[in-house]
Amino acid sequence: MVATSDSLRKFVTFCQQHIKGEERKEAQTFLDRFFRAFGHEGALEAGASYEEAIKKSSKKGKTGFADLVWKPRVLIEMKKRGEDLSKHYSQAFDYWTRLVPNRPKYVILCNFDEFWIYDFDTQLDTPVDIVDLQKLPDRAGAFGFMELGNRKPVFNNNQVEITERAARRMGELLLALEKRGIVKLTAQRFILQCVLAMFAEDRQLLPRDIFISCVQDCLSGENSYDILGGLFREMNQPGITPAGRYKGVDFFNGGLFSVIHPIELTPEELKFLEVAAKEDWSKIRPAIFGNLFEGTVDKKERHAKGIHYTSEADIMKIVRPTISRYWEERVEAAGTIGELSSLQMELQSYRVLDPACGSGNFLYIAYQELKRIEQLLLDKITQRRRSKKDQIQISFVTPQQFYGMDTNPFAVELARVTLMIGRKIAIDNLNLTEPALPLDTLDNNIVCQDALFTDWVKADAVIGNPPFLGGKHMRLNLGDEYIDKVFKRFPDVKDSVDFCAYWFRLAHDNIDEKGRVGLVATNSISQGKSRVAALDYVTQNGGYIHEAISTQVWSGEAKVHVSLVNWCKEKPQKYYLDNNDEPSSKLYKLHAELDQLVMQAYNFKNSDDILEKLLELNLELAEKEKRGEAIIGPWAP
Repeated sequence: MVATSDSLRKFVTFCQQHIKGEERKEAQTFLDRFFRAFGHEGALEAGASYEEAIKKSSKKGKTGFADLVWKPRVLIEMKKRGEDLSKHYSQAFDYWTRLVPNRPKYVILCNFDEFWIYDFDTQLDTPVDIVDLQKLPDRAGAFGFMELGNRKPVFNNNQVEITERAARRMGELLLALEKRGIVKLTAQRFILQCVLAMFAEDRQLLPRDIFISCVQDCLSGENSYDILGGLFREMNQPGITPAGRYKGVDFFNGGLFSVIHPIELTPEELKFLEVAAKEDWSKIRPAIFGNLFEGTVDKKERHAKGIHYTSEADIMKIVRPTISRYWEERVEAAGTIGELSSLQMELQSYRVLDPACGSGNFLYIAYQELKRIEQLLLDKITQRRRSKKDQIQISFVTPQQFYGMDTNPFAVELARVTLMIGRKIAIDNLNLTEPALPLDTLDNNIVCQDALFTDWVKADAVIGNPPFLGGKHMRLNLGDEYIDKVFKRFPDVKDSVDFCAYWFRLAHDNIDEKGRVGLVATNSISQGKSRVAALDYVTQNGGYIHEAISTQVWSGEAKVHVSLVNWCKEKPQKYYLDNNDEPSSKLYKLHAELDQLVMQAYNFKNSDDILEKLLELNLELAEKEKRGEAIIGPWAP
């Protein structure tokens, strides 16, 4: 049954007449009527459950209760009328993360007057739609997943589709420039200057329609070498342009415009650029602009160096355990103005490093999370002082606190642009008053260097997705000379291991006693010699792996399974594997015995006896899995 305007209007009328917006007293009545409006007999009859217990990932290990869970369709979290829903995003995300198996596809935050709909698999920090209660009868299409037939919803803020389309078009334009002989790095810089200009135009950092009008003037006969080159030069001039064609253009700086390579575009290329410029660049999602990067990297090179794209949801499985929840717990625990002020100072000097940053996806997500936490902290200081936030003397968390390394020059340029864009997005999303211009110059923060042979910036948190490459393939893809150099750099790793294992060792060595790390690896990191080189090295040198995903299908192009590993040097009070509490010691013992036998088999010792014992243990573990007991990895405490 499709929800009718009449049934939805009746629901709205009921809410206006009978619902005051008190979360505890009225949430279930509201939700039951909501389900009825979409043709169900009620929420429980549809198969949903109220107040579902969900373990929180915190030192206290408290249990939260989700207001409504309807697997695999939706998680609904209710707040009182008038509540700012943006402040409850992290709670909803944590609940959603823990709801395995059959995790709900969508999440709704609701304060009785507004429905904020999230699809965390594709779009993390911004709802795919926001629907006012009053407009529900006219916006039923956004709730197709609520109907009996589970129709595909139609959202008004699907930023992923816009981002993929814009990234593809700009990637194709880049390839066209390279194909006709424009020097690769020159073409790449020009394209990124266009990308930033289009974003700035639609986010009101440039005068309205200035970029697209420049492109259209070129289509009418003017020369792009002069017109677009002139705009980029003006964006690099201090002050605001007082008059002329570029009147009102502010100073951007940011390193990207420090070198201008004007390019004369063909009519076909200009038409292509015009189509791209007509996209709504204010809705571009920088965290997935890796599509632009991956689409322009040679496939052979991508395979050889293990360059892959990571979804936002998977990035958050690293960023939240390693950075966000650490800071949220500290802000929550701070009670006095002195403690809060001390945290504020520490936050503004907090450093994050991605030693294999690619196009900057991890750094972008981490920056957005730290900006959100900064606002939580300032809100609490405001409450304690009983003053307005704008009266507090503050400096800001900035992109200058974020560092990255990569061996691909274009990836480095793209990562810098990603963080530049990220500052304006944070300002807009959080309604901040801090200035967006001039852009941060990140030339010394994000650098084109090989992390295995470069001193790392001392960071408080190390995050990222190091390159994957099986040990037996490294020489074939990277060459004897390079691999011999790697072996010389890591003499303690005497065997061929997965390439990413070296990043685990360096990351652990780089952090101090309060430092934290979160890295993605192929799931071979928990096996054989790669495990010895990486996970065992961490745990045998003062590290505690406090949260991990043992194996999951990779979200990018590569057809592999990955592990996500978060660790620190301070002993945690709680451990989570595959979103479960710390496993039983008996089950861990079984796995440890199994791992030991695998190692013996690898070395061809007593192979017949080992195979028989392996079979016996696997059968025992399979029975435990059938009974729903967690199957844990080798990094258990």
